[in-house]
Amino acid sequence: MSEIRKCRGFLTNCFFTVPQLSAMLEMDHVAVRLIENAIVILVEEDQLVRLYFYATDLASLQQIKNTLLNFKGKPIIADIIGRDKQSEIIINQLELYNFHKYSTLIRMKRSGLENRNKEVSHVTLATEDRVNEIMRLLYLEFDIYISHLPNRKKLLKAIQNNEVTLVIQKNEIAGLAYFEKLGEKLIYLYQLVVDKRFRGQGIADRLLTHQLNQLSEDMTCQLWVESNNLFAINKYEKYHFASDGLFDSIMMFKGEDHG
Repeated sequence: MSEIRKCRGFLTNCFFTVPQLSAMLEMDHVAVRLIENAIVILVEEDQLVRLYFYATDLASLQQIKNTLLNFKGKPIIADIIGRDKQSEIIINQLELYNFHKYSTLIRMKRSGLENRNKEVSHVTLATEDRVNEIMRLLYLEFDIYISHLPNRKKLLKAIQNNEVTLVIQKNEIAGLAYFEKLGEKLIYLYQLVVDKRFRGQGIADRLLTHQLNQLSEDMTCQLWVESNNLFAINKYEKYHFASDGLFDSIMMFKGEDHG
């Protein structure tokens, strides 16, 4: 990886820290392929495989495609993150190699701003006995190819860290918010969801307000949202989130082209 990173204009969609990457490479469900001028990392999940890569240049991306042809079974997904012009070059090249754009996300950010002191009722911290119910709701409501949904181990850790809040109605989860702490000054809205049966009651607003009221002025909150989800974008804008110009293009590998 170090040799590839020395190349001017090298390409990657892998932005893990060194400790994160080291831990990942030791996992059983992670496969690493070393090929000429490129490194391919395949992370297998229950229903898909996530692709991460390092490549010296655009031409090296074709070698990645040739490697993927030998990996049969689950859909292969790659997140291409960058500014518009920056990432478009990679996207266009991948489309030549049998990838297609599945969706596009935009990143939105918000500073801590002032505490609005709006009273929020019936928002509680999640408990471990709710983990199965939370998992069911997340996997029911979110597209697995777009959302990096947590596995049970990650979700349990988030609950233990008080990162998941719930609104309970009739002893069922009506809505949940998962705010992941990425640092002392950065928090990430990982998931926000309201069960279809309980929508239209302001539950998402209660969950958002509960967390955002706790942010200090020097903290930043960020999230990813689909670019065509205008309802969600308008909702977040009301809470002072704004796009920062970063895009995530979800690319899906179509396999070998027989046409």
